Amino acid sequence: MKKIFLHLIILFCVFEANAQNKKAQAFFDETIKKYSAFEYEAAKELCAKALKSDPTFVEPYLLEAEIAASNHKYDEEISFLNSALKLKPHDETILTGIADAYFEKLDYKTSIEYYKKVLGLERVSQKKRDHCAQNIETANFRISALENPVDIKPKNLGPKVNTIYNDYFPSISADGQTLVYTIELPQTSDNPLLPVSQEDIFITYRLAGKPWQQARSLGGVINTPNNEGAPYISSDGKTLLFTSCTCPDGLIKCCDIYYSYLKEGGWTIPRKLPAPVNTNYWESQPAFSADNTVLYFVSNRPGGFGGKDIWYSKLLPGGKWSDPVNAGENINTKGDESSPLLHADNKTLYFASDGHIGMGGQDLFVSHLQEDGSWGKPVNLGYPINTENNETRLAVSVFGNSAIIASDREPNKMLDLYEIELPLSLRPTRTLLVKAAVKDAKTSKPVAADYEIVDLETKNIVNKGLTSEDYVNLMLFLPQGKDYALNVSAPGYIMNSLNFSLKNIPDSIKEKYIEISMEKLLAGGTLRLENVFFDTDKYDIKPKSYYELDKLADFLTRNPNVKIEIGGHTDNSGSEAHNIELSRNRAQAIVKYLISKDIDAKRLNFKGYGSSKPCADNSTEEGKAKNRRTEVKISE
Repeated sequence: MKKIFLHLIILFCVFEANAQNKKAQAFFDETIKKYSAFEYEAAKELCAKALKSDPTFVEPYLLEAEIAASNHKYDEEISFLNSALKLKPHDETILTGIADAYFEKLDYKTSIEYYKKVLGLERVSQKKRDHCAQNIETANFRISALENPVDIKPKNLGPKVNTIYNDYFPSISADGQTLVYTIELPQTSDNPLLPVSQEDIFITYRLAGKPWQQARSLGGVINTPNNEGAPYISSDGKTLLFTSCTCPDGLIKCCDIYYSYLKEGGWTIPRKLPAPVNTNYWESQPAFSADNTVLYFVSNRPGGFGGKDIWYSKLLPGGKWSDPVNAGENINTKGDESSPLLHADNKTLYFASDGHIGMGGQDLFVSHLQEDGSWGKPVNLGYPINTENNETRLAVSVFGNSAIIASDREPNKMLDLYEIELPLSLRPTRTLLVKAAVKDAKTSKPVAADYEIVDLETKNIVNKGLTSEDYVNLMLFLPQGKDYALNVSAPGYIMNSLNFSLKNIPDSIKEKYIEISMEKLLAGGTLRLENVFFDTDKYDIKPKSYYELDKLADFLTRNPNVKIEIGGHTDNSGSEAHNIELSRNRAQAIVKYLISKDIDAKRLNFKGYGSSKPCADNSTEEGKAKNRRTEVKISE
């Protein structure tokens, strides 16, 4: 924290200094000249001469204190300020200076005592009152944090990752095996074309349980003689976001966000994100949501709360980005916020800030999404995750149990990367890796299909996109404790869906594998409606069925020549007459719903099969559950 009284004291010294004799005044006038020229030793000698000539001369003590403070010699600073206080015992500036010195010295309890003395004076400026009150709050927070440390043991990532320079802005892939980060490289004989310092992006890999390999530069496609940094790698490791400052003179307004894709030949030539994400202002430190549809970043554009704020923009249909929205006053302050990371649970935001109360420098914080869509009050991650130095970014694993931070916590060292185990209270909602194979029902070859994953309770779409051409062609992380529906569709195929549950998953399980087959759009092809639900022995459609029925209606709208039969099926419990009637009523209820969605009744037929066409063994409860189903058959 910089002392806020420096310029006031200097001005006081220059314009208000009034020694008891001319000799002392002359020494002090010369002292100001030396101080202004940064000749501190000479200034100190002249201060001593001025005080020898006039021991009641306050201003030399104040200037000596400032020189001591500039060299972080807080005990000397306090000594000189106490000497000045003896001459002016009720001076608010001197008392505040002593309080600030104890604060900088990390003696928070003593600093509080002096801040309270300032607030107890009869006449104190509102600016100093605000300053004292804020520092008392900060000091109390730090005392509590130090007395109640977070149980972590930061582990330096070692010389294959960290260098003798600043290493920062880490980002890890979802599988935890790829790490990208920034290194601030100096100008050397090997790099004579660099400015005094310049940022490049480096990458390293590891296998599970193994140490990180030797890091290497991402190369000339990404790195240039200008600054490239603050990288973010997507969950699948195939998309890279980063910041590039393209002005030769390094002007901050030339920093914009770029993207590149990992192909077989390496990283593609970067492209700049279009407006309204990038502007004539400063944009940096990008991070995607888990499904790559929401972009969080930092900008100093107008409309924020301080110098640099966190903003977000949503991907719109057609590939355009929405007008960025400020993350709000709970996140952003009059200071600078940076390094946003939205966890895979889509409701836990980690970021860095020097504007919220913290341990010092930049601290790391976490905020949780509220029911109204706003971000909640941020929580400081505590000591020793945060220190009196700078912690600049947190890269949290998708499982939420570990993280990599950038910090200059070690004495006489630059920023390094450290791995920590996150305490339970600071972890996001546990997520699980879901792997899916969307394939042709006959050939088992992967199908490139549009997919949507829906939270069955809220009906919200939590992820959507296009599957890849790999055999496991869908990989994503989803919050546990919920039931989901997966719906897929592709040209020339019957739409398909299934439901799966991520409730009550043991901690030892890290992933879930599912398969979904696609039948060609031919007469006789069938589709089981996995996400249509009825109460026992009833045929009223339950509301959580509407999502899948709406998808069926959309499929029929996109294929206007297709006619279908809705077939209802039951297990063999009860009389067959009752089962046929129940299954017929359920099928008819679905037809009525489709008609309400403007599907022509002439394209729809329904039939109740009762228990006559079982698909599983009715002698087990599991088999009976499979037999209680609703199917769609392509008529023509």
